[in-house]
Amino acid sequence: MKLLFFIMPAHGQVNPTLPVAKELIRRGEQIVYYTTKEFEKRIKGIGAEVRVIDDEFGIQMVQESANVSSDTALNPEIFLEIFSNHARKAPRLMKKVKSESADGIVCDPMCLWGRNLSEKLEIPRILFYSGIVITPDSPIFQYFPTQFHGEIPEVVKKMFMVKEELNIAPIPREFQPDSKYLDDTYEFIGPTIIKREQEVDFPIERIENHPTIYISLGSVIHQPHFYQICMDAFADTKWKVVMVSRSIPEKADIPSNFLVYPFVPQLEVLQHAEVFISHGGMNSVMESIWFGVPLLMVPQSSDQPLVAARVEELGLGLNLDFKTLTAERLKKAVEKLNSDFTLRSRVKEMKSVLQKSGGSNQGADVVQDFFREKGTAKRQDTPNDVI
Repeated sequence: MKLLFFIMPAHGQVNPTLPVAKELIRRGEQIVYYTTKEFEKRIKGIGAEVRVIDDEFGIQMVQESANVSSDTALNPEIFLEIFSNHARKAPRLMKKVKSESADGIVCDPMCLWGRNLSEKLEIPRILFYSGIVITPDSPIFQYFPTQFHGEIPEVVKKMFMVKEELNIAPIPREFQPDSKYLDDTYEFIGPTIIKREQEVDFPIERIENHPTIYISLGSVIHQPHFYQICMDAFADTKWKVVMVSRSIPEKADIPSNFLVYPFVPQLEVLQHAEVFISHGGMNSVMESIWFGVPLLMVPQSSDQPLVAARVEELGLGLNLDFKTLTAERLKKAVEKLNSDFTLRSRVKEMKSVLQKSGGSNQGADVVQDFFREKGTAKRQDTPNDVI
């Protein structure tokens, strides 16, 4: 089979699909990603083909805004403008996608242009969520009006509150809030964790056998004020602190117990961490729990407040408000996490759930089964040639 992957060009969306795509390729399927130049090398590294599309289909506006103003970066209207613009530009790719003669499309809910192309070309598709599934019928819907000051825009409903014949989520069902509202078209495969083949020069030996805090707000939003709070909270303490930042000046006064890098090998660092201070991106949350590391959530935007609330609800970590964050509050929260043995026990239990889930193998199984069935049905519906 030839399958096209239309995934929003962002680490949080692309990363969980890669292990499934890699497994499909191992089984002999042809996988083609439509993505921006940024992800070309990594995707080719798993053996998939890449059709490079314009950066306009990416999220550069969010990244540029994030480096200018935190208020702008957290403004959901920025995201809405980008996604609506993507949908308008989808027809540019129509001819190319049609020429692929693909058997199916895998797309994520945020990739409006991919879903539009699938509908117009009548190619069967699967939705691949990057995290928690959101539907209009679920009470978790309540988290969104707070971000949009009342009425939820139609484009948001089209992005997040959609359903296909098959919907894959890379989380365990136990993590999904209100899972009773979701029928068997939703396949919870658990996390799809894969080592990232990045050339990162990081001195992992400096945190071995040391109590370590890992701090990262993900790959999109960067907050200089937040990083200063972290340094004020943990400077000259017992902690080794690994902090991911691309916005701290080279000549900044960085405490001697801090290791500040623009990129780090996250999976390796988590194996040595006692606490992970995170923005609440689902990939980071799943990876943290996979290694049994409690989470201190400082959610920024999108579905992160929802993910952070779920982490706290399940007793896997704590949730702090970014707008009222101080060094003292951050320090006390870490101390609480580090001494709460009941919470650490819950993290250990969820770690076991994650590691027993089907992951990329289960994901590849359901993808193959779905599109094979669609292919069989299509052949049966095609009338025989009249001789």
